[in-house]
Amino acid sequence: MPKARAGKRPERREGRAGGILFNTGAGQHILKNPLVVNSIIDKVIACEIDPRLVGELQKRVQGTCLANKLEIKVGDVLKTDLPFFDACVANLPYQISSPFVFKLLLHRPFFRCAVLMFQREFALRLVAKPGSKLYCRLSINTQLLARVDHLMKVGKNNFRPPPKVESSVVRIEPKNPPPPINFQYIHAQYSTVQALRGLDNNNKEVEVR
Repeated sequence: MPKARAGKRPERREGRAGGILFNTGAGQHILKNPLVVNSIIDKVIACEIDPRLVGELQKRVQGTCLANKLEIKVGDVLKTDLPFFDACVANLPYQISSPFVFKLLLHRPFFRCAVLMFQREFALRLVAKPGSKLYCRLSINTQLLARVDHLMKVGKNNFRPPPKVESSVVRIEPKNPPPPINFQYIHAQYSTVQALRGLDNNNKEVEVR
């Protein structure tokens, strides 16, 4: 397991023991999760898009004490209605990082926290502060709706085969109550503007050709 570098630790918040854990990209690693093995949580709801991994996971828990603690949703997590849960743990495909973060932050009822692994650059943008070169729309929107802490760096050599990018683990705690704004409307308006700009750029490329 990767080790966090020495430094200031994020403030820990009290929360009740137990609860429902939501896990995306369950694969096989969930069976080695100490949260499950030590029965700290009441239930794990996992979302996995690969039916082969779902089948393998079901075989491994069949007839064990883990079987009653595990519920598997098969499909794309971005197209799946999220259940009620207390905490989310995920090692996501990095290309869906941004839409998944905002799907989480707009989820109701509120969850307690999420511990997620992202590509290093994306993680640093999540926690970037005003004045930083990495401070951007992602930083503003995420920090508007949640408290975000960088927990640890994860080097690419911790994976087999090693990817081309470095990773980081972050903790996200939604602000409850949220700020009094219609974030969904703002996000939709921005997405529309970006789409129109993309179409305009495509038209210019066609005219040039």
